Amino acid sequence: MFASRSQKAVGLATKRTALKLRLYSDRAAANSIVQISRSNIYRFGDPNFAAPVFRDVEWTIDEGESWAVIGTGSKQKTALLQTLLGHLRITPPPPLPGGLFPFLSDPPRDPHTCVALVSFAHRPRAAGGAFYDYTSRYGAVREEDRITLRESMFGEYDFLNIQPKGGKVKTPVEVAQDEVKKGIFEDLTSRLGLSSLLDLPLIALSNGQTRRARIVKAILSEPELLVLDEPLTGLDVNTRPILLDVLRSLHESRSPRIIMGLRMQDPVPDWISHIALVTGETILTGVKDEIMSKHAEHHAKEAEHRMASTTQSYLQPGLDHGKPVVDMQNVNVSYGPRKVLKNINWTIREGQRWHLQGANGSGKTTLISLLTGDHPQSYTQRGSSNLELFSRPRQRIPTPLLRSLIGVVSPELANAYPRRAGVSVFDVVGTGFDGGFGALSDEVRQWRVKRVHEVLNGLGPTSWETETSSFAAGDELLEPNEIFSKRDFVDLSAGEQSIVLLMRALVSHPQLVLLDEVWSGMDENMVRAARRYLCEGGVGSDQAVVVISHWEEEVPWTVRDGLRRFKLDDGGGEEL
Repeated sequence: MFASRSQKAVGLATKRTALKLRLYSDRAAANSIVQISRSNIYRFGDPNFAAPVFRDVEWTIDEGESWAVIGTGSKQKTALLQTLLGHLRITPPPPLPGGLFPFLSDPPRDPHTCVALVSFAHRPRAAGGAFYDYTSRYGAVREEDRITLRESMFGEYDFLNIQPKGGKVKTPVEVAQDEVKKGIFEDLTSRLGLSSLLDLPLIALSNGQTRRARIVKAILSEPELLVLDEPLTGLDVNTRPILLDVLRSLHESRSPRIIMGLRMQDPVPDWISHIALVTGETILTGVKDEIMSKHAEHHAKEAEHRMASTTQSYLQPGLDHGKPVVDMQNVNVSYGPRKVLKNINWTIREGQRWHLQGANGSGKTTLISLLTGDHPQSYTQRGSSNLELFSRPRQRIPTPLLRSLIGVVSPELANAYPRRAGVSVFDVVGTGFDGGFGALSDEVRQWRVKRVHEVLNGLGPTSWETETSSFAAGDELLEPNEIFSKRDFVDLSAGEQSIVLLMRALVSHPQLVLLDEVWSGMDENMVRAARRYLCEGGVGSDQAVVVISHWEEEVPWTVRDGLRRFKLDDGGGEEL
């Protein structure tokens, strides 16, 4: 009898949902999704006579169109996407009653609940004022570290719980609605390869896996418009088409509509019909083929720059006889019965350049935590399993000394690094030295200041805004770089913060440099400047570099430069 009532309830809930969607869709068919007509866009607090962030913006998104926002600079792209959330001021504002989102006007719905943004660039203010220990994820020994993906990201969804947390018994209709949501949840987690991960500790998952889970969580909040900024960042080559296929089906069914923010180097999905191309304060909008053809000359120039940056390298191929900085012999990492790394054999020597590859969840982050000595099991490799860092077992090398020998850029570090008012770019770069600038001899202090100036001139604004030669300025700071060095780190864009953290990783001239998703958030000029700097002497022949990336073209060096590749697959690893 209950089953019969439940079936009727499911049918009623489904009909109500379909009717609601049809009513909204029919009304929206006559409306635009987004409407900005010949307006300037300003930061809040800026007067109208100030220079706008964007000038003379004409942007209309109609129902049935599929849009991507592509930026030659990630700062401008993100600013345009933030405009859709009301974080910038549009002058004159889109006229009422439709406003910025005409499709939400009949019946009136609140854009704050109907429009959602998920960004996968590093979050500029993520860590607040204090540094948190992101390396705790490798131990998973505290009770809070045992919280699973299901509990952490989806615990608020009370699917098919007849006795909800509030104590109120659900009606058959509410149970049926939960069943519909559960079906959506199970479908999305299955298609995105998350089903088998739901009951694993959240801290044990890779960056790519948690990013997919964030998309599922955003969809479950039932926005009518979902804006995804750089959704392909950190995803392996096999996962990208799966995610894009899911996004396409969601967009076509308007559940929800999707707008994607892409970097210039990202492939534009076939199903995208229109593009908003952000170049400086100008936004070109229109049909994809027309906009991309207008920008074809830019792509040709970028290809020339990329070719130059990957061939003008001071690296000498075949550096196989330098001192080993990392030596792994039959290294294993496991959590109970679950084996994460299996019999890894890998030697990294001075002067070598490596590209570490592997699908999301293959063990790359765990392997990097062994290289840095952060993982507790780096201490326990004994017997047939052996791990040596700088020719010493992990337990015989003090952690402060180890930190001084390794320069790291990673998503975890970028999100954990403190953002406090009053901490300048110069201060942040200086933390790349063990102990900063305190209690030093004059000679050491002078060398450290000189190194900060060198990396600021090599990777500062002059390198990406004017393409001044990385090493042309010598020890004295060029004026734009000096101004940049005095800015508060917290006030920088995500791309600027990323390049400052790269300076921090390089400033002490460490013996081992680990670059994990190093370009995240950077615009194409910053990427080009950083690649040029790395290839033209920013790292020396006495330093080993490991680049961790899913994109072959993001690695500054090529096989012709002596690049070597190590690939992880299901916990196992081999040199390609």
